[in-house]
Amino acid sequence: MTKTLRIHRLAEDELTAAASWYEAKRAGLGDSLLDLIDSIVDRICSGSFPGSPAPGVAIEKGTRRVLLQRFPYSIVFYERKNEVVIVAFAHSSRRPGYWRSRKV
Repeated sequence: MTKTLRIHRLAEDELTAAASWYEAKRAGLGDSLLDLIDSIVDRICSGSFPGSPAPGVAIEKGTRRVLLQRFPYSIVFYERKNEVVIVAFAHSSRRPGYWRSRKV
């Protein structure tokens, strides 16, 4: 069963900014980032990519992350009964844990 996807508005802004930055560095690189994100998000929503516990968050909260292979970003998310909520597309070396206060 594929779950519904919801993305925090600030996470959308993060992804747009990252894709624009990479696209400015090399044509097509921003699209590569977006394609990779789409692929992983599809797998998360279908339940085939569980992720690992997000650092600094109590395990019982269920917040997880997926580290991207090619780009220094992670997808931070949690699941509810019928949906996946993405809280951040977080850069791996900037402001660790800044997204912890986000509510969706």
